[in-house]
Amino acid sequence: MDLFPRVVCEGREEYGSARRVVVLPPEVAHRIAAGEVVERPASAVKELVENSLDAGASRVEVEVSGGGTELIRVTDDGFGMARDDAERAVMQHATSKILTADDLASVRSLGFRGEALHAIGAVSTLTLTTRGAQDSVGARVVVVAGGTVEVSAANHPVGTTVEVRDLFLNLPVRRGFLGSERAEANAVAGVVQGLALGSPGVGFSLKVGGPAALSFPAARDLRERVAQVHGLPLAKSLVPVEDGAVRGLVSPVERSFPTRRYLHVSVNGRVVEADSFAPAVAKAYADLLPKGRHPAAFLALELGAGEVDVNVHPAKSAVRLRGGRTAYPLVVGAIRSALRLWKEPDSPTSRKPGGSELEVIGQFAGRCIVAQEGEDLIVLDQHGAHERILYERLRRDLRSEPVPLVRPVVVRLPEDLAPEVYGYEVELRSLGFDFSPFGEGAVRVEAAPGTVGNVREAFPAALRALVGGEDLAKELACKGSKQFGDALTGAEMAGLLARWKECEFPNVCPHGRPIVRRITLRELLKDFGR
Repeated sequence: MDLFPRVVCEGREEYGSARRVVVLPPEVAHRIAAGEVVERPASAVKELVENSLDAGASRVEVEVSGGGTELIRVTDDGFGMARDDAERAVMQHATSKILTADDLASVRSLGFRGEALHAIGAVSTLTLTTRGAQDSVGARVVVVAGGTVEVSAANHPVGTTVEVRDLFLNLPVRRGFLGSERAEANAVAGVVQGLALGSPGVGFSLKVGGPAALSFPAARDLRERVAQVHGLPLAKSLVPVEDGAVRGLVSPVERSFPTRRYLHVSVNGRVVEADSFAPAVAKAYADLLPKGRHPAAFLALELGAGEVDVNVHPAKSAVRLRGGRTAYPLVVGAIRSALRLWKEPDSPTSRKPGGSELEVIGQFAGRCIVAQEGEDLIVLDQHGAHERILYERLRRDLRSEPVPLVRPVVVRLPEDLAPEVYGYEVELRSLGFDFSPFGEGAVRVEAAPGTVGNVREAFPAALRALVGGEDLAKELACKGSKQFGDALTGAEMAGLLARWKECEFPNVCPHGRPIVRRITLRELLKDFGR
């Protein structure tokens, strides 16, 4: 008895039996290709709006109904097309943007494959109406499910309107995999917002089922466009990034979010998947934000056309740099440079130490250092400040000369770490640990880095970071810093303040927690009614 009985359809060969290789009929091949380019209504909107932007539009209007399956209409005031160009535009691989294979190495336009209109027309009723500036009469081109192209004269202002009805009319299976009408409309709105952020100087509008859902007039700059899309409070708080090839806006250290909702990246004007740059943005903020919090980042990378390969993804939503290089170091460096130089004058916690001398007043509850800087009162978390000092020192160079301990320390390792210790012996010794075996699951540490205060905690923490690929500098700084409750002399407090003042990011500890509170004399007098 067969556990998996075969099902044979009448009039068809069984899959797996000897079959000849055949060339698929055009209508089948076109539907397959269309499924790669047009995954859902939002992807059709993306392709059509990118065509509008390539045509030099200053205004793009999008309208959808039925989540985009009933109707998609994209209207622009771009260059428009002559009648013969409009007729060719709906053909496969017909484009005005490249001529030879060599042109792929220097693509600057958003579209270039000549697939979008043909693919959309293969799975819908597509009507393209357009007029070029040099023409007195426009043209209308109609394609139904990839069939015969009908061309006629039409009245139309300079520019183009593409109307798509009954999307996936001949692909019912694809329709079955779409989300609800609301979900598809939200996806369209997300695409329009993303493209609007990538082209601030262009006006955008979106209507969903009649009423206007989004309206973004042409903006002066990216900050104004962010205000239109995400609100003025967020836009006003952002830090400008201007570092060669990387420009944009990012959130200051004091502001973070529970999700990556406010992450947007474009490369040479092309909006790309933000998730591909999320690790670089996260690394830039790794020692500045608490775990589980995320920054806002609206970035535009401008690289030489020959440096970017845009032909690596069916949806053109990813790029690759020539020679396998990565843009991550550029992004990380640009963001950290912007944050380092940024000063927010109205925030009592974000202002960096100024040029005045820091005078020690004393220690409060064995936890905080109280100091005066000009007419400002400074309350500093001594553990967090020392942690920041050590972290920035270790981040520059983790290697350390071993400092002999007065008495060797026996460190008993957790069961999961004990087998790993000699696999990372070279790395641990380069950090400054000198150790030898001491029975099962333990080591005898004779020397340690000068930054380490508690060897019993620091050694396993360093080993765990090595095994897990975590931030070694952060772990060693945490275990080597002054603790809450440690009594400090006046000289120790003055020395710690002087080193803290020189930190690159003095307002937060390496875990992203705030470590300083600044109170101005004006604030105190106001509280006292003076």
